[in-house]
This record gives sequence, C-alpha cells and structure tokens, in this order.
Amino acid sequence: MPNFKFHIVTSPYDPRFCAIKRKPETILKAWRLREGALFGADFPSTARFEMDKRAGDMTPDLLPNVLSLLMISSRVRALFEAERVSDVEYLPFELANKRGSVVSRDYSVANLIGGVDCLDAARSKFDEDPLEPGGIANLYKLNLHLDRIPEDKKLFRLKQMMHEFIIRSDLLQLLREQGVTGLATLDLDTEIIL
Repeated sequence: MPNFKFHIVTSPYDPRFCAIKRKPETILKAWRLREGALFGADFPSTARFEMDKRAGDMTPDLLPNVLSLLMISSRVRALFEAERVSDVEYLPFELANKRGSVVSRDYSVANLIGGVDCLDAARSKFDEDPLEPGGIANLYKLNLHLDRIPEDKKLFRLKQMMHEFIIRSDLLQLLREQGVTGLATLDLDTEIIL
C-alpha cells in the first residue's frame, strides 16, 4: 500500500454557509446514521432537512451539521462513486430553506457502513466513553495503526468513535482539486478537541 496520510473530516466555519441542526421527524431510528448501520429502504423518500434560521443561506458541497452526518452534493457523490469509495449507501433527501420551501433535491447522506478498528490508543489522547466500553467520548489527539486500514478504505468511520469520518490523502487531494466546498480536515497526531 502506498504511503497515504489520513485526516479527520470536519466543517469549516463560514457564516455564509447554511447549517443543519435538526433531523426530520420522518426518519425513525436515526441512531443508525451515527452508528454506521445500514439504513436501506427504511430511509424515507420524503426526508427533508431544513436550514437552521441562525446560519447562512449558501449551500456548499458538504453541508455543515450538528447531526454527525456526511451530507454531500451529487457532485461529491459522483466523485465518491468514481473513486470507488467502499461500504457506503447514499440516502437522498430534500434540502429546505429557512421558510420550509425545498431548494434542492441534489443532496444525499453518505452513510458509511461499519467502522475500522485502527486506533493507536498508546499514541492517541482521549477520554473513554463511560457509556460505551472501548468507545471514545472526547478526542484530543488521534493516531492510527495504518497497517490495520484495508487498502480499499479511502473514507471510513473510526470504530471507537463512529460519528467521526477519516479520509485518505489521495481522496482529499482530489476533492480539493475539484473545488469541493464545505470541506475541512484536521491532521492526525496534532492537538485537537472533538
């Protein structure tokens, strides 16, 4: 495997960007979206996420949200598909403006299925999750065992912290070259707070 680097996916702060702060009531068992469980036909075809009234109106390729979801435009989906991002299901939804009117049907939740057990606990800093043995509650520095990451994994969830997404450097570079908006990352082995 080439010498790839990995990064934590996050959202940049940009007051112009819209933000999603509530899940639609039509999505039942929404915990599956945070835990990397297959959603399939249970995801409603009428799912509609509404922009938060206190955020901007601009719609980037990756929608900022507090739901720990990877909400992507059809352009990013096409890039993921072309790059053969593995173990992902795409769940289309409608995006509504602050008045509740649909402004786009061009987005999907990229629900990454499962997680990769590659945490290098000895070189990472974190608080263990008291409610989930082996899980991480707060993360301050992340290091990975690169030899435990399957070669086909360009984008994945960390098993110990399923609501965080890890991206491989080659996929990140492609997204940046293509001018994907709404994407920011944190480097591994640096002080962070998540």
